[in-house]
Amino acid sequence: MLLIVLLRRPAERMRLIDHPGGRKRHSHPVPLTGGIALTLGFYAALLLSIAVLGKLALLLALLAVLAFIGLIDDLIEASPRGKLAVQLLAALLMTTWGEHRLLSLGNLFGRGPIELDGWSIPFTIFATVAVVNGINMLDGLDGLAGGLVAVMLGYFGAFAYWLGEAEALAVIVALLGAVLGFLLFNVPHPWRGRWRTFMGDAGSLVLGFAVAWFTIDLTQQRPLTVPPVVMLWVVGLVLFDLFTVTVRRLLRRRSPVAADRAHIHHLLQRCGLSSQATWVLLMAANALLGAVGTIGWRSGVSEPVLFGAYLALGVAYVAAFLRPRWLIRRYRRA
Repeated sequence: MLLIVLLRRPAERMRLIDHPGGRKRHSHPVPLTGGIALTLGFYAALLLSIAVLGKLALLLALLAVLAFIGLIDDLIEASPRGKLAVQLLAALLMTTWGEHRLLSLGNLFGRGPIELDGWSIPFTIFATVAVVNGINMLDGLDGLAGGLVAVMLGYFGAFAYWLGEAEALAVIVALLGAVLGFLLFNVPHPWRGRWRTFMGDAGSLVLGFAVAWFTIDLTQQRPLTVPPVVMLWVVGLVLFDLFTVTVRRLLRRRSPVAADRAHIHHLLQRCGLSSQATWVLLMAANALLGAVGTIGWRSGVSEPVLFGAYLALGVAYVAAFLRPRWLIRRYRRA
């Protein structure tokens, strides 16, 4: 919170400002310092727990690189290919140098664990880049990307606590604190006033990579782990939106990374919901999805049942939102 306040004037001098226009519907220029502030605040908190830093040095180094690239993009708008190349490199270093990768997808079909073997590295890289970009794409409504990540980190913290993973829990709690500090300047509320701040790519890349890291960390290579299918539920809304938007763009013969205003928050607003109502609805949906997966796991529901229910819900989501014009017309008539 202190860094967001202190960085406001330097942001103006550096022209680290998001101006309205085009797809950007805000009415006044807004500083893009939220991502840098939450990243630095996160590191500052970890300095109070030096023992954690050695075990997670690679994560912290990669987050710093992504924050720097995101800052460059916020300043001069780096090319999409350049940003993608950095994400691929970060994921590659995580899987090879750090040996931090998906080895098993769990018992999704009731025929035993699905081991990735030689597909482990490419699948992990693909999944990591997908999660990073999925969260980046949802950074189009005040408080949405940060709020969704805060909900996910809350579940990750609970998982780390149940598994007795103190180091992971310390990092998750520190990052959650940084995100909540940022959200006080980003979520719409009467006291925010002129202090409104955006996270920019510096924040969305850091948060997306952190989500991917802990999704892997808590499901692989430990004596006790969370079933991978539970993470599908926790990150479910991001994955549903990413898949639906990508399929829609491919069907229209457009680039999968082309920007548009057809994400779930855009569609809900076009249906007539206010920004605040859209935010509340999506936060509740994300929390509910995570609760279904978590309660199902803790209650002993089998992985195939959880996976089948997740697929069924995903199909329903795609059916509802793949043709947004039809959905919007029907909603408005109702």
